[in-house]
Amino acid sequence: MNGSSNEAAVEGTDERTPLVTNAASSLGNMGSLGPSATNANGKHLYEDDRAWVRYPMNFIHLTWLTLASNYTNVLLVFVPVGIILGALDIDPTAIFVVNFLAIVPLAALLSFATEELSVKLGQTIGGLMNATFGNAVELIVSCDFPEGRTIVC
Repeated sequence: MNGSSNEAAVEGTDERTPLVTNAASSLGNMGSLGPSATNANGKHLYEDDRAWVRYPMNFIHLTWLTLASNYTNVLLVFVPVGIILGALDIDPTAIFVVNFLAIVPLAALLSFATEELSVKLGQTIGGLMNATFGNAVELIVSCDFPEGRTIVC
């Protein structure tokens, strides 16, 4: 050790070490759907033998893991809200704002997917895909904005 206190804290970590532990990342008092969500056999409810218990609990478990995995994924709840507001013919500006909030995590997922594909397909194809799909968000936002309206920032 060089006398720095940071070396002891960093030892044993790598790029896959989470920045926040599971206990700190749980939202509210719901916890992590861990020991409290078990059946009489001690199995998690998303691993239950009964399909009518396993399927809904698996959906809830996967949704929770997705939302808690990254802070931007919390904005994914605006995706179905935007679809519902569009079906209800609400004010176009409200629909735009909700869809704008929904596209933030979708853009992050698109960026992650193109980076993962570039690992398999190579640097040239990956760069082309990243340049192509990287502009998709700007194109969608510019086409989706209600006609004749402006945002004053």
